Amino acid sequence: MMLPKLYIKITKAILLLFALFTIQNSFAQKAEIQIKPFTLGVQVFYNDFKTPQLIKTSSLSTVLNTGTWANPKNMEGGFGITAMKGIKPKIDLVSALNLSWVNYQLPNSFTLFGSTHTMLDCNVGGHLKLFTDKRTINPFIIAKLGYEKYKTYSGFNAQPGVGIQISFLNEVFLIPSFQYKLPFGTNTSAQFLYGINISAPLKKSKKAPLVKKNVEKDITITVNDEATGLPLPNASVYLTKADGTKQEAVTNEEGIIIFSKIKSGDYTITATLNNIGASTANVTEQDFSNKNVPLSYTLLHNDPRFTLVGNVVDKSANNNPVGGTTVSATNIQTNAANTNVSNATLGEFSIQLEGNSDFTVVGKKANYISNIETVSTKGLNRSATLYVKLELGIENAEGKSIILNNISFATGSATLNTTTSTDLNKLAQFLKDNDAAKLEIQGHTDDVGNLQSNITLSEQRANAVVNYLVANGIDKNRLTAKGYGPTNPIANNKTASGKAKNRRVEMKLLP
Repeated sequence: MMLPKLYIKITKAILLLFALFTIQNSFAQKAEIQIKPFTLGVQVFYNDFKTPQLIKTSSLSTVLNTGTWANPKNMEGGFGITAMKGIKPKIDLVSALNLSWVNYQLPNSFTLFGSTHTMLDCNVGGHLKLFTDKRTINPFIIAKLGYEKYKTYSGFNAQPGVGIQISFLNEVFLIPSFQYKLPFGTNTSAQFLYGINISAPLKKSKKAPLVKKNVEKDITITVNDEATGLPLPNASVYLTKADGTKQEAVTNEEGIIIFSKIKSGDYTITATLNNIGASTANVTEQDFSNKNVPLSYTLLHNDPRFTLVGNVVDKSANNNPVGGTTVSATNIQTNAANTNVSNATLGEFSIQLEGNSDFTVVGKKANYISNIETVSTKGLNRSATLYVKLELGIENAEGKSIILNNISFATGSATLNTTTSTDLNKLAQFLKDNDAAKLEIQGHTDDVGNLQSNITLSEQRANAVVNYLVANGIDKNRLTAKGYGPTNPIANNKTASGKAKNRRVEMKLLP
């Protein structure tokens, strides 16, 4: 049967539309589709009833040798709508709805039905491709199941086949194919299907935005503690360009640093704090293209230790902050020490502390005597707590006597109570830190009793302190003991509290 003129016109129109679409998109940027998006298409095809029947009644070799394969002019034409969706890079799910105008060849014979009627065919299956859709020429195997209906003839069939997918800009697919419709049962006829399909994505794939050159933008970096999410000040942040050039800055109190007016390019962002690196981030030249999108990145820092944060204050000067003090935190269990120097502005310092440990904290600065404090991380949960806070008091010893309140004796005796006399260690630490310093250790009493007896007692107490220091490694030549008895009171001896204040030990830095 001759192909209808309408069929020829529609086929030509589809091919013309395909050509126009290809030209229109010829300068578009190629999108690298890994898995095919939802794609719709139209197809034209020929139904060949004669050749399968010839092969069945003779053989494939006979048909090929005798050249009796059906002539396309005598085949039946049709049109269809197809839908494709990738489920893997090399596998597409495919379905089609086809409509043909045919003089149906009755099952298992060469007899025609006798007049032209519509034939409906719907099928679903898959294309197993040799390559991904990035390839322009891509052969594939067809495996489908279908249902066919022509007047009173209907039934299911298998539709194996082969095809070639020709990709244009990964936006349009031209697909010639060959399928064999193998009927299940005897109510429908075997057919060959020769088709050509043109398909395109329902939505155009997004193309990479145009990269703008020589753009300048600010880059904001935040460094947070991974366990608690708290911001980390004083982290060193590095912005390294692809050519190796590097910029460095330190995060503020909010854990933030802003690199201003950075030229477009590829960068790597890293950060360190307390010799431990944070996570990294990458900035690409393409990221600079959208001026409405800020370049903002968060790095996470994972340090299992706690952080001792504090400030050093001068107790003799209204608790003013003191910079340049070396603060040491010594682990009582391991005797390992970590140090940090207080800053000049606020006297702040920070030191990393191991978990489940006790620490002594002391400051070192020339001619200053420091308190010795104790802190602990025992019982603290690192996922909830990052900071341990402390104010460390120190006192300038130059040109004055300093009262050592926490040195005590048995009543009326020069015997030291070393358990409660915590300022003995404080005094010993001062002398070790200031190894050229010489001290006068002064003993003082209240006015109860004989004057000479009090002077003698105060001198004995001063010598007891000197002997303790010598026993703890201090050169005796650096120490002088002197007893003043009640002659230099600092409070009223008429009250109990005043008398207690007057019973004291003082240190004086000698020139």
